[in-house]
Amino acid sequence: MLRSARRPGLLLLLLAAVTLGACNPTPSITILTPAHGAFTTASTVTITGRVNNAKPGLDVRVNGQSVPVNPDDTWSVTLPLDPVAIINPVTATLVRLSDGVLLSRQRIVVHAADSVADGDFSASGVGLRLNDSGLDQIEPILESQIDLDLAVLLPVGTVLINNQCMGTFLGLCTGRATVTVVNPPPGISGFAIDVDSQTHQVRGDIDVFDIRADVYISGTGIVPSCGLRISANSTQILGDYTLQPLASDPTSVDVNLVGSPDISFSGFDQEYTSGICDVPLIGDLIQLIIGNVQPLVLDGLVGFLSDPDGAGPSDSPLAEAFEVALGDISIAGPVGEALQVNLEAPLFDVLEDPAGITLGSDVRVTSSVGPEPGQCQPPAGVPDLAASFHVDEPFPTFGSTTPVGGLPFHLGLAISTSAFNQLLKAQIECGLLQIELTELDIGFGPTPLTAGFLAIIIPEFGSLADPGLPLRLVLEPTLAPFLTGENGPSGEIGEIRVGHYLLEVRTLPSPTGSGLFLRGAIDFRAGLTMTFDNLTGQLQVGIGSVAPQDITVGILDNPINTNETSLSMALPFLIAPVLPSLGDNLGAFPIPGFFGLALEGVEVSRSGPFFSLFADLVPAP
Repeated sequence: MLRSARRPGLLLLLLAAVTLGACNPTPSITILTPAHGAFTTASTVTITGRVNNAKPGLDVRVNGQSVPVNPDDTWSVTLPLDPVAIINPVTATLVRLSDGVLLSRQRIVVHAADSVADGDFSASGVGLRLNDSGLDQIEPILESQIDLDLAVLLPVGTVLINNQCMGTFLGLCTGRATVTVVNPPPGISGFAIDVDSQTHQVRGDIDVFDIRADVYISGTGIVPSCGLRISANSTQILGDYTLQPLASDPTSVDVNLVGSPDISFSGFDQEYTSGICDVPLIGDLIQLIIGNVQPLVLDGLVGFLSDPDGAGPSDSPLAEAFEVALGDISIAGPVGEALQVNLEAPLFDVLEDPAGITLGSDVRVTSSVGPEPGQCQPPAGVPDLAASFHVDEPFPTFGSTTPVGGLPFHLGLAISTSAFNQLLKAQIECGLLQIELTELDIGFGPTPLTAGFLAIIIPEFGSLADPGLPLRLVLEPTLAPFLTGENGPSGEIGEIRVGHYLLEVRTLPSPTGSGLFLRGAIDFRAGLTMTFDNLTGQLQVGIGSVAPQDITVGILDNPINTNETSLSMALPFLIAPVLPSLGDNLGAFPIPGFFGLALEGVEVSRSGPFFSLFADLVPAP
């Protein structure tokens, strides 16, 4: 009876405790503005926030500075920004004054830099260089696309001279001639194309070999009837062509012939195949006929190779073949599909110089969810980023050799810092750099991640009952890594910076959950390396060595109750050897072949400020 009498009192106490907890929730702090990862070129930033469930005796601190709270429980503070650091972390804490206990904490990053908004273009972001030596590699492709068939230009039955008077005496015509193309049909033994870049245009040289045309001269009066074979050892057809983005589709190149081609014959000759046309008097008349036939053949070739409608939509055969060939150098589709992002690269200009041609493109890279080409299926929780880091860089100027080694090359592909950062942003939105580790290599080979192992750095792990407790390190980006446009700390081709990269130490997943021991955010800078793999046709990106002093640690949650000051000093030494392995997760950028040819790397370097791959075009394996 005594026990049952006390039971209602116990229930009332439990109910009261629950009610008290519901009525007195723990105060917390929230940063309202700016958004995490915001970009600004201003020298200062105003941080605003709110204290939730506020009560007396609380202190709001932002980056260690005490901030007054308004009557409506909001607060604000203006902080200076460091444009050299670029990544400016902002940590807001809520502390109980009576005992200094930390009640709540939130951390964001503000970028002191310019940016490209999601969905905007990085102007002049990609350059594709095709040197004259590279043009030489595509000349056979141009030849295969031109149907230079003399039998079509001058079909059998074509009347070259129609009842033309070939001589007069006392004002009267003494003989007339009609010249007609006959069998066998006219033909050539072959032709070759030589394309050379010049200032503001490209010179196209078509050499036609062994032109042959059989004609029949039907004469009256003193002009006899006979068969005649007209031939030329070679014919040179020269034309100048301009290149520019196609107005209706800037992803394509518009090639136009300037004026009419210049055509000349070499070794023009004739041979009689029937009848008698070579007697002295008649021979003079025949030479007059041949003199009339030669320009007609020339005019036929000019008509075939000229632009049929000037500035209209139709093109000359060589210009059309050139457009088709250059259409095979698109990088947007193949690279975008391989990286599962939407990559657009419309041309802003085509530049011709005596060493080669350069195709310049603006660049836009976005991500979208789905199973289609250029789409991705990201894991849950990936960030949706509003902008990417931008550096204003001049478009590079290319020569016939690489900028560092002075090596000749066929093709160069260059990308700006801003365009590369758009790629990284889109890939982060698709799940890049989401990593889970169960072992670490801190210089002694891979070691399983256990409570006993971590106790070396975080002594509180040594108090766990099982030192062999397996743990995992979960890494999740909240922002996109970005290249700064500078060289790496150890002279690498580039410098990469990563802000607010979440780091969690957890137990392995189990049916009862996954316990959290520690959560933090790291900011770091490192060198970026680039190499080209000839076998896979990929640009391999890696992270160079990382110095502990280039790592900043911000503790977010501390369930294991370790000393945060000591941990922030020790953790960079644990993380530094691990971060280069992240380069394996940055992925490789596939570079498509061009014109059915593969790429053989010559040099990876900087062309001006742009990251550049220089390669030769070789037969595909």
